[in-house]
Amino acid sequence: MNHEHSAALHAALEQSDLLVALFDATDTLQLANAAYRAEFLRDAALPMTFGDVLRLGFAGQFGVKIDSGDIDAFLADILPRRRSSPNRSFHTDTVGGRWLQFTETLLPDGWLLTVATDISALKQHERTIVQAHASAVRASLTDSLTGVSNRRHILDLARHWIAERHRSNAPVSIAILDIDFFKQINDSHGHQVGDRVLQEFCNDCHAHLRPNDVIGRIGGEEFMLVLPGTSKDLAHAVVERLRNSLRPPERTPYTFSAGIAEPHPDEELESVMRRADAALYRAKRSGRNSSVVDATTGDMLAP
Repeated sequence: MNHEHSAALHAALEQSDLLVALFDATDTLQLANAAYRAEFLRDAALPMTFGDVLRLGFAGQFGVKIDSGDIDAFLADILPRRRSSPNRSFHTDTVGGRWLQFTETLLPDGWLLTVATDISALKQHERTIVQAHASAVRASLTDSLTGVSNRRHILDLARHWIAERHRSNAPVSIAILDIDFFKQINDSHGHQVGDRVLQEFCNDCHAHLRPNDVIGRIGGEEFMLVLPGTSKDLAHAVVERLRNSLRPPERTPYTFSAGIAEPHPDEELESVMRRADAALYRAKRSGRNSSVVDATTGDMLAP
């Protein structure tokens, strides 16, 4: 390559958006184009070791983003991987918010060519896809009106904890809750008010239930509570505390009734739900605004 061609190549690299740098066999930076200098060197003069390049940026809060806040630990982590193979590719983010894709080429004489490309737009697109996926997953598990688990999700959770109960003998209880006279609320005040009642009810449940208790909407004004690690007697106390803690608005007062059941050995969810439903029916029949615990024994369920 003659001098004219070398000058043209140098000029092209200086104007390129690519970040290009050349380190010698001692890992000292000897050459860097304008884009690389702007990101990692600012006005610092060359030559400079690779470690000092990172120390310079760390001290000046530019260049490679070092989340740990410990430059020595960061260098101890990455230096063993540097020059570990003839060709290496990786990406990193910068203090300024850019994402860079690096390609390192280790030459036979020990010099190292580094070329970086700005992939910030690609990363943003990737984040958008990840967020959209997470949003879709949440939507598939969540009741859109109340924000609690939807029917499919709460039933899956109930099956999981019942299986865990059969495996480890750890207690779990299921409660089915039904808002009393909900049809009258809709008929008297309209469906928008009825929707607000459902939302307020779920908000109250979140405020007063224990961290591990899960509530889901299984249909209309009917909800299921899954209470891991909880016997039916303790579940009754939890539901009663919730029932007595409700603070419905004066314009649309409401109460709820509940039926509670604890799985018997080897019993499936559908059977547990039937017993909880029967207990709920007894609570409704006895005047509503109450909770009833199923008293069926495992022996009574046996064929």
